[in-house]
Amino acid sequence: MTTHPSHKTILEKENPVNKFLRKRLIPVLTMLMLGHAASLLAADTRVEKPAFNTGKVTLTFAEAPLKTMTEVPFSIEILGDTGTVISDAKLSIALDMPAMPMPPNNPKAIWQEGAYRGKAIFTMAGAWQVTINIQRPGYDQEQVVFDLHEVMMK
Repeated sequence: MTTHPSHKTILEKENPVNKFLRKRLIPVLTMLMLGHAASLLAADTRVEKPAFNTGKVTLTFAEAPLKTMTEVPFSIEILGDTGTVISDAKLSIALDMPAMPMPPNNPKAIWQEGAYRGKAIFTMAGAWQVTINIQRPGYDQEQVVFDLHEVMMK
């Protein structure tokens, strides 16, 4: 069954608004939705704190949400007050639960591929703190504390 050309619906008729929607707006909205979906699939846990006057420390865990009893890779990027990457530091890291005493949980991190990298295991669900002590040759020690509000059960 064919329809007469004069019986087209309003969306089928070629007018400037429909042409704009079809050629410009719909592709842009599609790209935005795909980009958002990709970011959800590649989720990580990233926290950042100031350090070294105007520098910063960024701690990134390769998973989100964080789960108990799972070895999760992490990276630590340190920028000094001039914005330069700091690669000559010795780090000591402590994972603690502020709400209760815990046995020592001190993952190691080594300089590798532009960041300090290591693996952490959170042994219980709840809120955690990550304390990073940064010691550089010729500088005072810097301490940065990150609050992780929720680690979930596996």
